[in-house]
Amino acid sequence: MATTNATIALASDITDSALSVSNTTELNTAGTSTGVNTMTSVTKVLSSTNQVDLIATGSVSTTHAYVYINNPSTDETQHFKVTIGNAGAGSPTDTEEIGRLYGGDFMFIPWSQTDTSASIEVAATNWTSSTGDIPVEYALFHEDTDFLTNA
Repeated sequence: MATTNATIALASDITDSALSVSNTTELNTAGTSTGVNTMTSVTKVLSSTNQVDLIATGSVSTTHAYVYINNPSTDETQHFKVTIGNAGAGSPTDTEEIGRLYGGDFMFIPWSQTDTSASIEVAATNWTSSTGDIPVEYALFHEDTDFLTNA
């Protein structure tokens, strides 16, 4: 049986009382104690401001997955917008922005792919030809191999 754990540790001194939180969870299939058994990991390069399908919808049989998206750039001005919706690559309509990742930022979210209009897309928001390419890394942890990704 596969075992995958995700851990996050947060520490802050922005208030008078220091904050330190740490939590670990096992990534399991929906409603079970069985670990997810498949991982897809890809690096893409954004070389324009066009919206790109990071994880495209399609014929899937999974209802429970985890998505890790990272901006590995060391330049904090190189950032991209993360959206969810059914616009398709190159078309910024009918999507909802769920965050922006600047150089060094990452996100980890649970994702249920039951809606055929729920592709996860990215778009460089400040790209110019002098900016250079903006890398995007992602990993998708899920419960089967029928997941359609747009690698």
